Amino acid sequence: ADATLVDSSSSSSSFQQQDRGLLDTWRIQGSFQSIDHQWDTERQFVTASDSAVQLWTPERSAPIQTHSDLWGSADTVNIVRFHPVEHNLIANCSMDRGIGLHDLRTASAMKKTVLRMRSNDLQWNPMEPLNFVVANEDFQAYTFDMRKLHEPSHIFKGHTSAVMSVSWAPTGREFVTGSYDRTIRIFNLNDRKGNARDIYHTKRM
Repeated sequence: ADATLVDSSSSSSSFQQQDRGLLDTWRIQGSFQSIDHQWDTERQFVTASDSAVQLWTPERSAPIQTHSDLWGSADTVNIVRFHPVEHNLIANCSMDRGIGLHDLRTASAMKKTVLRMRSNDLQWNPMEPLNFVVANEDFQAYTFDMRKLHEPSHIFKGHTSAVMSVSWAPTGREFVTGSYDRTIRIFNLNDRKGNARDIYHTKRM
């Protein structure tokens, strides 16, 4: 599998004519499942690939860290996300239904919880970086406090099929979910019943 770095300042025409948009390509054995970049000025990015989480820099063609035995599980890591403030902390979701935190400074696993079904996406709250939300196969979205990973802080419901993606509003008070049930739903953290405040129906997933 390949990971590609592209210069976004290049126009599509210059990319096609002069190949200036493509800056570099990284290759691994297996397939990339997820990728995320540092939120600060460090030029680092992290990838999830089959059963490994790897830390990279654009200056090297090989990862500077590889973590292939996360909490003793060889299952594929399907989502990986840098913490927006603690730049050496990453969260990841794996195919064994796990959600975990990993410290890149010590190259060690910190905490892990296992849900009833697999999570398909994870996003940190941009205004409350101790919290994150996951989209789950069980038709629900869960918010977590990273200090209390043993149970979700709240459950948001209403979808009738797997929740595939989730994204926060800039205020950190609302998030949106997308599901196989062909709906997009907006949830507000103040609604303790966990119901969507708006539902949008689409023709396709």
